[in-house]
Amino acid sequence: MTCRGQTYDNASAMSGIYNGLQAKVLEVNGVATWIPCTAHSLNLVGKNAAECCRSAVNFFDILEKLYVFFTNFTRRHQVLTDVLNASLTLKRVTTTRWSCRADATKALKLGYHQIKGALQQISDDVEEKACVRCEAEGLVTRLNQLETGIYTVFWNDILQRVDATNRSLQSTKLDLNTAVATLTSLKDFVSSKRDSFEGYEREGEELCGSSVYVESTTRQKRRSVRLEAVDYGHGEETQFNPSLRFKVESFLPVIDQFTASLHQRLQAYELLAGRFGCFGCLSTLSPEELTTAAKTLIGTYPDDLDHSFADELCHFAKFADIFKDDEPSGNISTEQFLYKLIINKGVQDTFPNVAIALRMYLVLMVTNCSAERSFSKLKLIENRLRTSMTQARLVNLAIMSTESDILREIDFTDIISDFAAAKSRKVSGL
Repeated sequence: MTCRGQTYDNASAMSGIYNGLQAKVLEVNGVATWIPCTAHSLNLVGKNAAECCRSAVNFFDILEKLYVFFTNFTRRHQVLTDVLNASLTLKRVTTTRWSCRADATKALKLGYHQIKGALQQISDDVEEKACVRCEAEGLVTRLNQLETGIYTVFWNDILQRVDATNRSLQSTKLDLNTAVATLTSLKDFVSSKRDSFEGYEREGEELCGSSVYVESTTRQKRRSVRLEAVDYGHGEETQFNPSLRFKVESFLPVIDQFTASLHQRLQAYELLAGRFGCFGCLSTLSPEELTTAAKTLIGTYPDDLDHSFADELCHFAKFADIFKDDEPSGNISTEQFLYKLIINKGVQDTFPNVAIALRMYLVLMVTNCSAERSFSKLKLIENRLRTSMTQARLVNLAIMSTESDILREIDFTDIISDFAAAKSRKVSGL
């Protein structure tokens, strides 16, 4: 088999190391290394962070309740749309599409006062049912809490970066080293927020209009200690002020969980990224380092690369250095430029092993979101109103839907005119 890589989501049926699909493929082809889908992995990282503490769970519960409250009835939704910017909209909180959470937190942050005003208007409306007015009043109370204000600002900053990163990870032209660099930069960005709590606290106070923590009004819990020989089970909890308590119990755990989960996911890509990492920095590596990198690849792919690859790679580094000024900025990666350089200069026979190694690296699948999206289109196309549709029409509609970017560039004016002329029932001369 010529397969050198495989990628799936993190479902056990696909990624299982014993009975998963990737294990079955490896039994047949030992060099078809499994690469977890980067976009799916990032979604799981966000899910773990959002469920790491009670405060985070409560915050996303507020987002979900706001969405349900305003969208269940058109009258309430109209009250919200009358005061909210048209570009902002509340979204349902889902675990699969984190872009919805990013949109929901953005709408809440930018329309915080408008949403609270809409809830207050419904709460004061005597024509509404008592249960609806009580629910609206309860949501206003939760929006007035300082914890909600801090989390709104904090999660908006995090999720906007997560959403932007997730979109880039879904690109069909993404290569492995670029994906690793993107995820690493996101991890460093989130980690840098550990020292920003005071700033988020000030923004949260301005947003919700309160400087009092709800936790400061609750009764202190007694710590349950089983080792009675130490303190006989009567030890009190460590006394924190409300601000420090929220930072220690609700702010830092989210950041630590996010960075730890992302670091764990990155380890799955470091092996492959290390194998082909030499191509991204050819000009900075010494001949000894290039030889070591080449021997690593030869040992991994003995059927694809021969022992002359080490000298060939050192020779190619000198060759590529001559054309380094021709490398475009931003559009393609370094590895893509090097492979195109070999093809455009017609030196495949001079550097055959380098061309093979670059081709193996560039075809490694980093994400499968685009492929999965074509399947999700079926439920939009073959709905209950099209149950009698033939297979040929279904295939054509599916192609048009998945290739919608090409479809939008086609001019249908002549087709519409010909169709109208052929189907017109108007009798000429009348």
